[in-house]
Amino acid sequence: MWHVEAIGICSTIIILISMSINTSSWKGDVWMRITNIIGSIIFVVYGALLPAISTAILNGLLVIVNSYHLIKLFKLKNKNDFQTDSQIKTEENETDKIQD
Repeated sequence: MWHVEAIGICSTIIILISMSINTSSWKGDVWMRITNIIGSIIFVVYGALLPAISTAILNGLLVIVNSYHLIKLFKLKNKNDFQTDSQIKTEENETDKIQD
């Protein structure tokens, strides 16, 4: 049974690490979500092995919630990158018009 406890301890450490990541940047927020998803998946396995169904269900839902926010982060990043490229092209065109 110590194998199951080792899984629980590992998942706890991973979740703790995810909560200590600085999320003031896009990259930090992404790493926090990814690390939290990994810890939650391991917690689902832990909950299933005990069996502690409430632990497995809670962490399964956390995987879904963190995945949702991770997808939103990537969509926002892509949208911002596109807008930045468009703004650069617009500024270049305006500079070209002024020089002509």
